Amino acid sequence: MAPSVLIVGAGPAGLILAIILRQNGIAVRIIDKEPTYRPGSRGSGIQPRTLELYDILGVLPAIREVGEFVPPMARYEPGKIEPTSTARLGEWVDPTPDVPYSNALSLSQDEHEEILRTHLQTLSCSVELGSELRKFEHFSDRVVAHIFKTDSDGNEVEETTTFGWLVGTDGAHSVVRKQLGLSFLGETRTEQQIALGDIIVEEGVKLNLWHMWSVPPKLIALRSGGATSKKFMFAYTGRPEHIADKTITRDEFIQDFYAITGRHDVKFGPTSWLSNYRPNLRMVDKMRDGRVLIAGDAAHCHSPTGGQGLNSSVQDAANLGWKLALVQKGLAAPALLDSYGEERLRVIAQMLQLTTDLFHKTFASLHSADKSDDSGWKRGGDLAMLGVNYCGSSIIQEEPDAVAGSAYMEAEGGRVQAGYRAPDAPGLIHSGTPTTLFTIFNTASHTVLLFGGDLEAVGKFPQGAVRVVEVLPQGHSVGALAGSALVAEDREGHAYTGYKLQSDGFTVVMVRPDGVVGAVAHDTEGVERYFQKIFI
Repeated sequence: MAPSVLIVGAGPAGLILAIILRQNGIAVRIIDKEPTYRPGSRGSGIQPRTLELYDILGVLPAIREVGEFVPPMARYEPGKIEPTSTARLGEWVDPTPDVPYSNALSLSQDEHEEILRTHLQTLSCSVELGSELRKFEHFSDRVVAHIFKTDSDGNEVEETTTFGWLVGTDGAHSVVRKQLGLSFLGETRTEQQIALGDIIVEEGVKLNLWHMWSVPPKLIALRSGGATSKKFMFAYTGRPEHIADKTITRDEFIQDFYAITGRHDVKFGPTSWLSNYRPNLRMVDKMRDGRVLIAGDAAHCHSPTGGQGLNSSVQDAANLGWKLALVQKGLAAPALLDSYGEERLRVIAQMLQLTTDLFHKTFASLHSADKSDDSGWKRGGDLAMLGVNYCGSSIIQEEPDAVAGSAYMEAEGGRVQAGYRAPDAPGLIHSGTPTTLFTIFNTASHTVLLFGGDLEAVGKFPQGAVRVVEVLPQGHSVGALAGSALVAEDREGHAYTGYKLQSDGFTVVMVRPDGVVGAVAHDTEGVERYFQKIFI
């Protein structure tokens, strides 16, 4: 079967999109212009909301096996071996049944991407390296892509192939975005250059801490690669202006490290990558033009503070994937794809403001005389992304009294509400086996949760695109529901409690394939009205 979707760029956004499309049975081709996979820890933070998506996708066990909770940050005075203070970037949050992943994980991005590629391979799809999209033509019914590949002899070969859809996840310098002529509004902070790289630290610092030395306006931080890894990512800002825009060498970094920290007891090994970073604070004003779409860094760039970049890219892919799959299957009109940019641009604008404000606080702390002021380094809260919502979307069926607030804002009173994340619920029993709602949710169908009552209208929707789950109250015997694929007893009561529902009422919660509540209804008419927004 010829691929119907071409994904350009094999970072987290492209890989997640490919996984979702393949789980939906869509033929995919994913290419990357680099001849080898990029090394480097880069974006290491995986936020709780992304962990929830990974649970639904089925990749979470592999991520949790190697990922670690973000360690504390140790701050030092120059020349001192013992830290002056040690504090967590964010307060520890105890997991709950409805929020089982309440704390971010840290995992080197190259290891993260390898896990995603391995999972994609189980779905019969692999990344094609050394394949560069240089131009394309898009029409009302197809996209013609011109892909240039380099063979084993170094010869360049042009391939012209037709696809149904093209998605650019090809980074901040996106060829797809540029050829579409999309605006990339914002600014580049040329005055705040940051030297980055991965370096082995042989001795002198603890492996299970992040370390920071600040001599305003200079700062050096070493970010731990894990409790057993000697690999650290360094971030160094405040280099002399005349060399600030040049990529630092290993020897230059080590020389400056000793000069700033006075810590000659720290011994370094080799580097695996080095880069120079200038904060770009930019976003597009639309994410779709006909059959061509963009996601991830191709659509938005921002400060790395707060760990939102990689996670926002993954959430782009989660939002787009199920919609593109339905359109490609002929179950939804192409207009459904307009809701992708409608929903994500509101979130990205808020995220850009959030990370920029945090960036300013972080740099202000470098010049603060108060060495105990950690406000610029505090994380957690909204940055966990559990409150990211799509309120006000044209395909979300909200209650009449709903008020759209911030794009980073949890549902009022903790109740289940259209536009917000669907909570988890462990302790469900299906066919005698324990399960959870996150295990039941999947990227290939809507999940209709029935809390009490019956729903004959379910059979009217496309087969395989809607999965009905009757959630019986604690203590109720499992009966049979006509047309239902699954019946589960809420044996531990977490579903009814977490969704703030009474056991004697009738409520239908429609959960989208990306784990977002599309609608909460109390009758058949409300269910039909929601799905009319989605299906043809």
